[in-house]
Amino acid sequence: MKKLLPPVILLSFCIIPGAQVPKYDTAPYKPDQFEVVIPKATWEPIFFKEINERAKIANLQTLRSARLPENDVAIRIWYGFGLTALRGFLLNRAKGEWSATYLAGIHPNLSTKEFQKTLQSPKSGWESCWRQLVNSAILRLPDASEIKCHTAINDGMSYVVEFNRNGIYRTYMYDNPAYARCPEAKQMIKIGKIISEEFGVAEMSGPW
Repeated sequence: MKKLLPPVILLSFCIIPGAQVPKYDTAPYKPDQFEVVIPKATWEPIFFKEINERAKIANLQTLRSARLPENDVAIRIWYGFGLTALRGFLLNRAKGEWSATYLAGIHPNLSTKEFQKTLQSPKSGWESCWRQLVNSAILRLPDASEIKCHTAINDGMSYVVEFNRNGIYRTYMYDNPAYARCPEAKQMIKIGKIISEEFGVAEMSGPW
């Protein structure tokens, strides 16, 4: 049995020309290595308690436990938290085949059949959509806590991104990015808009 590497804490960075940022979007695949990158932040155990509960309902395995095969991708964006029922967007590539799934926020008036939905192909095509997301830094954004990008809003729409790719698992969070001033939060908004426009997941575009 292969031993997992201990969690690694990322250094903070900004998305500016010439900045030195972790290259998780171009990192080479290492067959014998699995790196788990989790920010040392107070939100992580709190938010993942709710994430894990919703993932269990959807029969999803944790992305933290195993390295995916080379060229496979698994991205999950969780959004809501607070008073908003947690929803999720799942993007996967396995053996060269793409798929996307929407997980509805569960509430008493929702039927079992509406819990989740397999989405149609994105409007611009899978590879074009993937390039848009990568170019929008979905694999490179730092956690908000690392760059002190916080809002003073107790409730609203927070986003948690987690991905497993090329032997690396990472997660990060932005709370209420529409009200945050850092450019990284605006990138989170852009990512949500890309998903909304490509897959018709309306609420991902937010109120902005």
